[in-house]
Amino acid sequence: MTSHDVIQEQAPVMGLDARYFNDRDVFERTMDEVFYKSWLLACHSSQVSKPGDYLTLSIYDQDVIVANDKDEGIRAFYNVCQHRGHKLAQGSGNRKLLVCPYHAWSYDLKGQLRGAPHANKVPGFDASKICLTRIRVENFLGFIFINLDPEAKTMDETFPGIREEIMTLCPDVEERKYAYHHTADEGCNWFVAVENYNECYHCGHCHPSFAKGVIDPATYNIAPYGDLQVLHHTSLPPQNQDSWYDTSGADYGSFFFWPASSIQFYPGGVVNSFSWRPLEVDDVRVFRTFYSNDGAVDETLQTVIDNDRDTTFQEDLDIVKQVQRGINSRGYVPGPLVVNPEGGINNELPVMKLHEWLRAAVD
Repeated sequence: MTSHDVIQEQAPVMGLDARYFNDRDVFERTMDEVFYKSWLLACHSSQVSKPGDYLTLSIYDQDVIVANDKDEGIRAFYNVCQHRGHKLAQGSGNRKLLVCPYHAWSYDLKGQLRGAPHANKVPGFDASKICLTRIRVENFLGFIFINLDPEAKTMDETFPGIREEIMTLCPDVEERKYAYHHTADEGCNWFVAVENYNECYHCGHCHPSFAKGVIDPATYNIAPYGDLQVLHHTSLPPQNQDSWYDTSGADYGSFFFWPASSIQFYPGGVVNSFSWRPLEVDDVRVFRTFYSNDGAVDETLQTVIDNDRDTTFQEDLDIVKQVQRGINSRGYVPGPLVVNPEGGINNELPVMKLHEWLRAAVD
């Protein structure tokens, strides 16, 4: 589907009012109606590949444990002890039992309570009836997604066709392993960061290294994938001598899953991802992750990591902080989006679609 197919508006499409980016009530509704009901990238299966492996993460005010149980594989639970509500675990590691630091209640990696000191003196206490609250979890081509909505459709039902698209672009994607990640608190509303990621109208001006070293601006495009809440980024490799590394062998492609996850493929099959986790109405933590066939960072991947971190990633951090400050200005009046029927790099069609999806969820 081309950009021209999905553009119906005859008048300019105006940007969103500031309240979508700085109003606490809108933010709280977004957490309830979007983040707590959507599939979110949590980690990679290689990070919890062995029985006993676990890691923790937070989605705003909800804490989560992802763990590998030897019998049933990867599971996810709310990270809260069922006794008095203390957070059960921190960080990551490998253990047979998760022991609450408050009163030492212990749970196995199925979430079942295994021990509660002195509870044997409590009449009617039945440990078999006490279990951590489970969260929906799926392994999608090696990427672990979670969904806090117990009634959510599966990943393949939610995003039909995307699995096949990814495997066509990178047939060995399931063989990849976690290699490296870095994070940053972006100092902006999560939607500012997601908007910025999903348009390249600013790339020629703000990301000259990316525009020459990773993509071919003449063929770059971002468009909705059918009627799905997915934005598909595509490009041929750079057609010049300024590429960061040997980009031959595979095209550029990125699949953004609403609301805040992206699996991305740099030319030549360099696999990476983004995930955004809101911290506050005006702050979001971005996780930038890279993968390799053996979990090692070779010379090529190190070149990509260094170039990306020092140019595109840092440039975007500077941009989004300034955008958030500007949106908070009393003088900010949102103008029209540059929605180009011809598609291409200088086009805010994907921003228009993001606005539609957000308004549908919270208005």
